[in-house]
Amino acid sequence: MVTVRAPATSANLGSGFDVFGAALTRPADVVTVEKAAETTIEVTGVGAQYIPEDPEKNTVGAVVEALDAP
Repeated sequence: MVTVRAPATSANLGSGFDVFGAALTRPADVVTVEKAAETTIEVTGVGAQYIPEDPEKNTVGAVVEALDAP
């Protein structure tokens, strides 16, 4: 099992420069992946009801199919 956390950013802090930003402690995306016999997706948190958990309707399903690795 592997867990990865990606902090959110506050971008465009500099005048006209999109390259300046600050990493924020919260909010953040946390993704946990583990090898399984079949592909399942579980989404939690704010707005989770808008993200499909069906692998056929989520980009995760396309990645799993391309890698042939549930």
